[in-house]
Amino acid sequence: MIKTIEEYLNTYCDKISPYDFYRSIFPEGSLEQKGIYEKGKYNAIAIALPRAKDVKKVKRYTITDDLEGINLLCQSDLFCLMSPITYAGKSRKSINARFMYALAIDLDGIKMKNVNGAPIGMADLFYQFDGHGPSNYLPLPTYLVSSGTGLHLYYVFEQPIPLFENIVEQLAILKNRLTWMLWTQGVSNLKDKVQYESLFQGFRVPGTITKRATRAQAYIVDQGKKITIEYLNQFVPEEYQVKSFTYKSNLTLQQAKEEYPEWYEKRIVQKKKKGHWICKRDLYDWWKRRILSGAEEGHRYWCVMTLATYAVKCDISRDELEKDALDLLAFLESKTTEQDNHFTEDDILAALDAYDDSYITYPIDTIVHRTGIPIEKNKRNGRKQSTHLKMARSNLEILNEERGQALQGRKDKRDIVQEWRKKHPDGRKVDCIRDTGLTKPTVYKWWDDSSDVPVKPNPPKKPKMTDEQLIQMFITDMTKGLSADEIAEKVIHAVDSESSDEERNRVKALIESTQQSMKNILDLTKK
Repeated sequence: MIKTIEEYLNTYCDKISPYDFYRSIFPEGSLEQKGIYEKGKYNAIAIALPRAKDVKKVKRYTITDDLEGINLLCQSDLFCLMSPITYAGKSRKSINARFMYALAIDLDGIKMKNVNGAPIGMADLFYQFDGHGPSNYLPLPTYLVSSGTGLHLYYVFEQPIPLFENIVEQLAILKNRLTWMLWTQGVSNLKDKVQYESLFQGFRVPGTITKRATRAQAYIVDQGKKITIEYLNQFVPEEYQVKSFTYKSNLTLQQAKEEYPEWYEKRIVQKKKKGHWICKRDLYDWWKRRILSGAEEGHRYWCVMTLATYAVKCDISRDELEKDALDLLAFLESKTTEQDNHFTEDDILAALDAYDDSYITYPIDTIVHRTGIPIEKNKRNGRKQSTHLKMARSNLEILNEERGQALQGRKDKRDIVQEWRKKHPDGRKVDCIRDTGLTKPTVYKWWDDSSDVPVKPNPPKKPKMTDEQLIQMFITDMTKGLSADEIAEKVIHAVDSESSDEERNRVKALIESTQQSMKNILDLTKK
């Protein structure tokens, strides 16, 4: 008779070592080599949570292409967490995330009642996997990891997914839907307390210590087949599918610039971080009281995580946050009803990962859903937010006019654009975007929206010259021995001094190609 999750997996699946598990997720050459910077390559990051109560410092380990860090973690007695994601730099902030190599989903509260010689939750889970039963309800994972009290399902991608902002939003929706399917269809006892994890959530590293003082073990499901986004999309309704995405090998930075111009301008060109308002600490203190009055089992991790996001919003120090969170430990642990679901110090420290600017826009609806604590929104008397804001701004404009000065609020974007144009009468839209930090659509919208700004008539565009016409222009200069750069500059100045970089590069490439052709012809004549 099979009694535990581990016994079931040992019976029906093959084990895989921690090294081979992560080598499959991060194939050789995917990560940077130790001590060598390689453009376009990044590292995985693991964190280790100390078990001793008097030691609270979280350690960070950079995992390079040799995976030596994994072996070190497996030899330790630390609680170790890691996500199947690569990061730029040494921080696990979501803004630094670059590529997702696998989608990992947590499953807790598995039904352990023994039916026909096996835990009914495990049997039902495998029955619903694609290819295992007639339902084919759930996509077949590549690996399963026994985490001590539950399972982690890993769907390893054939090709990693770049984590651009719009792709992250779609992946989060897909992951939440798959999580709901796993928890609510007969496998888990916690169908009414589904725990939705962040896309960037780290999970127990196979080979390291679990809450039960055992070692987490990874298993191959069937043949350990890797999957695609298209495969996962087959199992969810259309509104949860990832539609707009690309794989790593198909997207260059230039393509990203074309597909996501606003993101490229802000994050790559201007290197801007996400900004946010600093709130009064009353918000932070209020949420601590809400935890004490409303936190329940199944939502405790998210309550602490939300406390961390409010700490960022209110400019609370990390030290104060950590002390306050650990002071809540005894209360949160008192909410435990399932003996295999104790709330521990390492749960708190893991939740504090949300002390990060990338979580400042955490939606209220998501907080309510994940923490189980209701939050009453500001009343708008049944009006839509857009209507309510229009009314509020109209009232403000009336008061501004009455007082003769702006009482509050940011300067109107139209005014920002027009002021910039007055100061830079010969300026270009791209310069305005860079100087003001406004988006491209905003600048274009208000560019010609004022009679106060002298508008320079746009000169008629010169037709693009063909390759044959250009060659006729520079063939004489080429015989004089001028360099490609000198000839290109001369031709561009003669044709259109405001030519785009793309056109300049085309002309230069044509000159270099013609020079090489002439050299080849001369070499042949010498022979």
